[in-house]
Amino acid sequence: MQDVNRCAYLDSDHKFTILKVHKPKPAEDEVTVRIMVNGICGSDIHFYHEGRLGNFVVTKPYIPGHEASGIIEDVGKGVENFIPGDRVVIEPGIPCGKCNYCRIGRYNLCKGVVFLSAPPINGTFCDYITVRADCVHKFPENISFEEAALIEPTAVAIHAVNRANFRNGSTALIMGVGPIGLLTMQTFKAAGGSKVICADISENRLKIAKELGADEVINVADNKEELHEAADIIFETAGSVSATASLFNIARRGGCVVQVGWPGNIIVEMNIANFIDKELNYIAVNRYANAFPTAISWISDGRINVGRLITHRFEFDNIAEAFEVSLKNREKVIKTVVINRR
Repeated sequence: MQDVNRCAYLDSDHKFTILKVHKPKPAEDEVTVRIMVNGICGSDIHFYHEGRLGNFVVTKPYIPGHEASGIIEDVGKGVENFIPGDRVVIEPGIPCGKCNYCRIGRYNLCKGVVFLSAPPINGTFCDYITVRADCVHKFPENISFEEAALIEPTAVAIHAVNRANFRNGSTALIMGVGPIGLLTMQTFKAAGGSKVICADISENRLKIAKELGADEVINVADNKEELHEAADIIFETAGSVSATASLFNIARRGGCVVQVGWPGNIIVEMNIANFIDKELNYIAVNRYANAFPTAISWISDGRINVGRLITHRFEFDNIAEAFEVSLKNREKVIKTVVINRR
């Protein structure tokens, strides 16, 4: 077993430095995970390019990454459910487990939650990481490590669809078909939704949406009028200020608007008159809670295809290039994965 742990640190000047440190040892309630694959999330790109996302700001070097799959390397004293060699995915939001939100199952709202890769908390772009044992999940052999790295974003989509609380047969409009949008589209259908319309400005992404089951695609660069009252449920997954500002205008009367993406601006002007007149429900999505088991099951049985989303692969030592390519090639890049070969 190797003792060297490569860690990729991102600083406030948007530069990566790979440092080699000792492999961590698990505490009593922890496991050590040998990372096999990381996905690059849109939030990682924000921190890389802009140095911030929402209220989180890069002020000192930290390790990004939270879409990670790997293998149990070591277990701490008292850990009973895992043994070295288990294939696992990390659930990066680590709650206190004791507060009221944790006790009622809404642990994503725990005030004491520690989220891996939210500056200044270190994330998973490293060879080894110790994690509390109740925050890792086993996945079956028919899911590859690359696919398993997309279990975390799939959990976001599942939580978003659960939050919509829709009726079977409802229709949906997905605003923005990046990874989260494409996963939300598939999840909505798997959960009993009917027609799904996908809207974006990228022809390539709309083509992939069609391949993965979208009933209709709309290039909003050409025609925004088609979006008017198009569906019962609107999912904003683009993280776009303009898309967010238009949500109440395009929602169907009595419908539900689900805010999944983080707009670039914290303050967004929205038409409250339409919100009230249409008696809309406006739902926020804060990561996920209790969604990983479903994500693993639906990827395993084929209801959700994550493999089609992976368009680019890089070795760990080329992480800076991986981020730069992902940032500058939105038309071509859907999901980039970083592979930890030793």
